[in-house]
Amino acid sequence: MNIFKNTKLTDFDYERYWKERDVEIRKKLLDRERLFFHWIKPESRVLDVAAGNSLLPRVLKEQKQCAVSIFDISERVLAAQKSNGIHGERVDLSAGDFSLNKEYDYVILSEILEHLPLPETVIKKVAPHTKYLVISIPNSAFYRFRAQVALGGRFMRQWVTHPSEHLRFWSHTDFLDWLSVFGLEVVEATASNGLDIGPVKFYRWLPNLFGHQMAYLCKKKAI
Repeated sequence: MNIFKNTKLTDFDYERYWKERDVEIRKKLLDRERLFFHWIKPESRVLDVAAGNSLLPRVLKEQKQCAVSIFDISERVLAAQKSNGIHGERVDLSAGDFSLNKEYDYVILSEILEHLPLPETVIKKVAPHTKYLVISIPNSAFYRFRAQVALGGRFMRQWVTHPSEHLRFWSHTDFLDWLSVFGLEVVEATASNGLDIGPVKFYRWLPNLFGHQMAYLCKKKAI
C-alpha cells in the first residue's frame, strides 16, 4: 500500500513547515545535544547551523558562558531563537554564495547534512573556520532498517512531509570514510541512542549495527 499516493506535491517551504508546527524552542535537550553539551568547552565561540527549535544554543550560553550564534533558513526560527536570547542569521546552505566570515571553536551540524544535495560543499566551506565540527546523522545501517530491507523490501523512511527531506544516506562506517576525505580526524564518535535492553546499551558496543543516531566530534588533522 502506498500511503503517499494521495499526497499533493508542492515545493518545500521551511516557513510553512515551521508555521504548521508552530515553532517553539524545545524545553529540554535531546540525546545528541547532551553529548554536544559535554563535548563543548566553556567560553567557546559556537555556531549552530540549521539550529531549528533546539534549546542547545541557550543552554550553552547560560550554563557554559559560550558566545553562541545560529544560522537557519527560516525567519520564524530566527525570531523564536532571538526571543530566547540567541542571535541568528538567515542562511540558505544550498546557495552557492554561502560562506563564513568569522572564526569559531565549534560549528554544530546536527541532523542537517542528510538534507543537503551537496553536503561536501558545506563541509569544505565550514571546516577552515572552526577548530572542531560537531555533527550528527541518522545511521542507515541501524538494525531495524536492515531488517526492513531484508524482510519488507523497503528502505528506511526517507521523508515525512516532503520527498526532498532526506537526500543523502550513510552508515556509521560509510560516514567515517566520508569524513576522512576532508582531512578530518574523528576525536570521538558515539551513538546517542539505539538498541538498549534495560541497562544494557548495545548501541555503545556495536554502533554501526545498533546505533540509531550517530554523533561525531571532529577536527582538522595536523599537517
